[in-house]
Amino acid sequence: MSSDDAYASFLDKANEDPNAGRARPADKEPKATAQSKFSANAKQVPQKLVTAAKDRFYTSEADEPFVPVCFGLGKATSLPNEDEFISITDSEHSADSITILDPVDWDKQGSYKPLIDELQEASKGNDVRVYRVQVDSTRVEYWLVSTVDGNLLGYKAKAIES
Repeated sequence: MSSDDAYASFLDKANEDPNAGRARPADKEPKATAQSKFSANAKQVPQKLVTAAKDRFYTSEADEPFVPVCFGLGKATSLPNEDEFISITDSEHSADSITILDPVDWDKQGSYKPLIDELQEASKGNDVRVYRVQVDSTRVEYWLVSTVDGNLLGYKAKAIES
């Protein structure tokens, strides 16, 4: 084989799809239910919220997608306090790690206004609140939620803030 043929063969091999023959990963679009570790309390998320979250990311050092979530409120009848929030979402974090914010203070630049507006509409005008969960020294979860029909409904996004 001439050196030109060997080089052409090398280039063909180098340009092959490295994932050829492997199973493709599952679709990474937000699902209509909360993440699987929350499945005990997870409820069906309205399709409008799933659609509104598509291609929306929380901007931080790691731009993460907004994931639609919905949980049954249990005994709570309004937006939960920190302890109730932990119970409703099956969070593994303590109440001390949670800070409750007003959406206007959380979104001072209006970057997430479409999500807030969609959530207010879906919750029939009920209050919207942000729960900031400090996971560790740099990782944070933001839960943009409201209540409707006995459910805690909204979005969750992860952030890196160092």
